[in-house]
Amino acid sequence: MKIGIAQINSDVGDFPKNAKRIMQAYRACVDAGADIVVTPELSLVGYPPRDLVTKTTFVEKCLQALDYLADETGDVPLIVGYIDYHDFVQPGKPFRNAAAFLHQGRIRRKVWKTLLPSYDMFDEHKHFEPADHCKPFVYNGVKIGITIGEDIWLDDFIRRPLYHRDPASELVESGADLLINISAAPFYKGSPMKRSNLLEVLACGAKTPIIYCNAVGMNEQLVFDGNSLILDESGNEIANLPGFKACYKVVDLDTKGNGAPKPRSKDIKDINDALELGIKDYVKKTGFSSACMILKGDIESSVVACLAVKALGKESVKALVIAEHDGDISKSEQRAVELAETLGIEFKRVSTDLIKQSADRAISEIMEDSSHPLVDEGLASRIRSMLLMAYARENHFLMLSSANRSDLSIGHEVVGGDSSNGLGVLGDVPKIFVHKLANYLNIENEFIPKEFIAEQEELSRKAHKHGKEVAPPYILLDLILELYIDYQQSGEDIINGHGYDEPTVRWIQRKVDLNEWKRQQAAPTIRVTSKAFGMSRRMPMIQSFVD
Repeated sequence: MKIGIAQINSDVGDFPKNAKRIMQAYRACVDAGADIVVTPELSLVGYPPRDLVTKTTFVEKCLQALDYLADETGDVPLIVGYIDYHDFVQPGKPFRNAAAFLHQGRIRRKVWKTLLPSYDMFDEHKHFEPADHCKPFVYNGVKIGITIGEDIWLDDFIRRPLYHRDPASELVESGADLLINISAAPFYKGSPMKRSNLLEVLACGAKTPIIYCNAVGMNEQLVFDGNSLILDESGNEIANLPGFKACYKVVDLDTKGNGAPKPRSKDIKDINDALELGIKDYVKKTGFSSACMILKGDIESSVVACLAVKALGKESVKALVIAEHDGDISKSEQRAVELAETLGIEFKRVSTDLIKQSADRAISEIMEDSSHPLVDEGLASRIRSMLLMAYARENHFLMLSSANRSDLSIGHEVVGGDSSNGLGVLGDVPKIFVHKLANYLNIENEFIPKEFIAEQEELSRKAHKHGKEVAPPYILLDLILELYIDYQQSGEDIINGHGYDEPTVRWIQRKVDLNEWKRQQAAPTIRVTSKAFGMSRRMPMIQSFVD
């Protein structure tokens, strides 16, 4: 049997466009000899649809698009992810996360998702009713078991027992010869390899081949990385599809795999590719013509500019270089100009000297003491933001923010300033990884001077100031932030288990807890860690819990 795997990049709610993409991939796979074609979870809908499902005609239009796809299928079956109504034979939620087996112009089989995640960014229990049974069906003499997303996630890989059922085991016990999983698994650092390990364990335990078809593309703040995988009954890799790329492949299931699943690339390359795809899809799917940003001559804005050019092309990236004082150009402005010229992007140099002078006079009338450094810094940031907003609005550009995750974590960004603009490209990238990205972006061409990167890396080993506040070195800050945010360890665990200095840990802990209100006013980010601010980590803005 030959399986066609179609990594579809779906737009949430655009049923005509998604149906067209599915049918194009289906026909290409059929032409390449596929016996069955598989598309990802909710490929007809786009993931995650969130509360769109509650709109009166949403599911109705989804089902109309499904009927169209069924009409277009011939002798080769097509498996499509979609949303259906709950029949209410039993009480429950109004909808189903579903898969349809389409063949010869008809919907031959419908399968419901069993395990509905409701953690991190997931909230499927809000709208969907789970399947009450899992049974394989026969096609061409093969008993096929279809699972959706979370249905194959074993407790060992979720790190905590969440469910009372194991759909994959139920299907195997019912005689399934082949397990197909259609998925929309979002990317975070390390997730592609984690999924490969899971699938290897599942195939070995079930003693059946595994077809894993994952979505690709960015929706909301989530990037779906593809990396679809086909394993034989011994857990050996028969074939894989590339990461972060919409594509298809036809794979002969009778081929024996060649060893365990291969490493799914490296973290820094994956993060780079996720950010590029995130920028590209966010601009395209939101209907903007180009992207614009403030080039400040710092490491963050330099990295964002390079990523944007790789994602969109130099013709679609614009920049403002801010001259805060008339006269001689500063070192940071010079770096910004040189980078823009090196990348070949259009930029405008704008002086804010007169605006700043007027703002200072106005502030002196409402503040007795405006000498605090954050007053001056905040004004400069908000002026930059105001100018960029005007520039973007006039030209229908998407604004790109360069605030990094480390500074957002501890509130070292200005509300209403640079961190508030459009899309937060680095909002989930720790400071230390920003340096790694800069080096990675320089592999083929040196866009960012190596000596500047080295200088920034050296500064990250030293304490740094924000206003009158002294923060720990970034290299230490990022390690503690990872333990506190990503691994959700308590202050005591971090201090006693890892030997970090208690005053430093407590300071970081409280800064994170007290600045949720700031983060909720920042630009939405592209998720690349397991606990990204926003969708993955939903904390109350007002709370009084002290660990």
